[in-house]
Amino acid sequence: MKKILFLFMFFLLSIKANAQFGFGTVKGIDLYQKYNNPIDKIAHNGAGNTLLNFIWGPRLWLGGKSFSLSLEAQINLGITSLALKDYKGLGAISFPALLKFNYKGLSGFYPGFADGFSLGVGMQWFKTELFYLSDKYSNLGVQREFNKVYIAQIDFGYGSFGSSGAMYLRYGRNFETKASVFNIGLVFSVNKLYIKKHLKYKKKREG
Repeated sequence: MKKILFLFMFFLLSIKANAQFGFGTVKGIDLYQKYNNPIDKIAHNGAGNTLLNFIWGPRLWLGGKSFSLSLEAQINLGITSLALKDYKGLGAISFPALLKFNYKGLSGFYPGFADGFSLGVGMQWFKTELFYLSDKYSNLGVQREFNKVYIAQIDFGYGSFGSSGAMYLRYGRNFETKASVFNIGLVFSVNKLYIKKHLKYKKKREG
């Protein structure tokens, strides 16, 4: 996390002083998610889900209409996530933290409607069998702790006047523990500060 913050601060200093600042939220759903815990040789280490996966988190932007940098932190809750091979419990939760490089329609500041894409790097913490870890596997010694992985993400979508929607693909892995994540979903970002600024400017211009 410290490395991500350092990179963000470095790029902040690299951007022109007249760059715009934005703050808002990111929401969405996962269409598919797969989490692999470190192998314990007791039970199947994976869990996945295609239903009831909800995303929410705050997001910060700095940049201009064609390019911006952003920091976001998410809560990703998969209510019905489970392992089909050997059912041990239900649910998964993860906390991705991302530094993103955003282009054109996904910049958060584009004064019109355009397509765009984002590239992101960061870390993600996840835990599976969030609810009801069965007594059978608990007695066998299965433990589900939070795992950390390093992630890379790509988004493709469209945006207009501070709002954007995109499909994203994320993969992450910890090469020491062998834990990994794979997420595909839809996210919707709203740069509330930019929208407020744009509406104020529009009202003033029309008045």
